[in-house]
Amino acid sequence: RVKDRLISLVRPRHEVLGVLALIDPAHTAGADQVFALEYGSTVLALELSHQRSLAEVELRLRRDLVDDLIAGTDDGSAHARADAIGHDLRRPHHVVVLRWAGDLAEDVVAEATGRAVTTLGLASLVSRHSGAVVLLVAGPLDGAALYASLSESLGAGGAIGIGSRCETPGRLPKSYTEAVRALEIRRTSQAPNGVTTFEQLGIYRILDTGQNHGDVVEFVREWLGKLLDYDTQRNAELVATLAQYLECGGSYDDTAAALTIHRSTLRYRLGRIREITELDLNDVDSRLNLHLATRVWQVLRGSP
Repeated sequence: RVKDRLISLVRPRHEVLGVLALIDPAHTAGADQVFALEYGSTVLALELSHQRSLAEVELRLRRDLVDDLIAGTDDGSAHARADAIGHDLRRPHHVVVLRWAGDLAEDVVAEATGRAVTTLGLASLVSRHSGAVVLLVAGPLDGAALYASLSESLGAGGAIGIGSRCETPGRLPKSYTEAVRALEIRRTSQAPNGVTTFEQLGIYRILDTGQNHGDVVEFVREWLGKLLDYDTQRNAELVATLAQYLECGGSYDDTAAALTIHRSTLRYRLGRIREITELDLNDVDSRLNLHLATRVWQVLRGSP
């Protein structure tokens, strides 16, 4: 008894799953009422235990399905298994891989991820693989919104990689590999926290295969090293200016507008770039290599 109530714990085995209470302010409950309360607790314990077992089985089936999908399985079997757990695998999907810094357990990150996708209204399958949380998300995906939601519950120290869109289950293993690659590049960039999609990597997908990262960094230093050092020493923005100039195809008007600076300021910066690099920006080979280097530089600094 607790004040005006008789309380019975719903406890199959040794774990408390709930409480059943009989409100008895006049203290008139007798043996029959106590028996009914105890009987109800037993029935409720069996039902809750059964529901928990079903939930655990469904969770295991979902995780097993994700593991098999990113490893590769036939479309027919994948559709049948997804239908059995109520997930529509016939819609386009993205594979998302994420890791969070700190001492957070994988279960904590996985649970937070599940809550985040539910809040965002995303149909998804969640699992854990190779120390990371893996998501299969149906339909359009806003990576920034997902990161913001997770940062709110887990803190801002995490990274997310997103693979390209999959029209069929057979495409998911490739999307998973892409998501892992995007995640690794984000985590090793100068801004390791945030979201990177495989599409954002652009030419970097070809230049850096995962085995030659040092060669790629050396390539950037070869073409942009003097400008990077100048920017660091003078707190300037010559590399960013060069990158925008090349993205705009050498158009002064478009570049000045994109950087929100005057044409004379742009002309001065480009003059300094030519002096420091001793390169002709009109030379086809120089422009190509500088364009590649600035694209890779953007990826390495975490803003592809």
